[in-house]
Amino acid sequence: MLRRSGQRDSHVNEDDQGAGSGKRKHPVEEAKAYLEKHLRREVSLDEIAAKLGLNPSYFSQLFKQTTGQTFIQYRIRSKMELAKRMLEQPGNRITDISYEVGYADHPHFTKTFKKITGLTPSEYRSKLGIQ
Repeated sequence: MLRRSGQRDSHVNEDDQGAGSGKRKHPVEEAKAYLEKHLRREVSLDEIAAKLGLNPSYFSQLFKQTTGQTFIQYRIRSKMELAKRMLEQPGNRITDISYEVGYADHPHFTKTFKKITGLTPSEYRSKLGIQ
């Protein structure tokens, strides 16, 4: 089997595996799954690359090629999607949500949320009819 440059021998690209072979998922899919499980903390590109046994620079390029966005962009968008789901629950306070998605600085969370969604968290809730 052919190996991709920058990968350890223990890791094979999904394209090099037979369909339904039961082997590892594509590294970007593995990275996305890991990130989803750890959205509440700051997961770095280096951390995930190390877990996958990939060079961080190679992983960064692979992630961008596969998803069309950088790892950081994807991580932020994923956190904001989680925040949106949490905002849909009236019992969740916005300050608590900001901490739950990994933002210790509430104003930074609000600024990032607005940049991604076009609305502040309060405006997003109001739009949903939640006070």
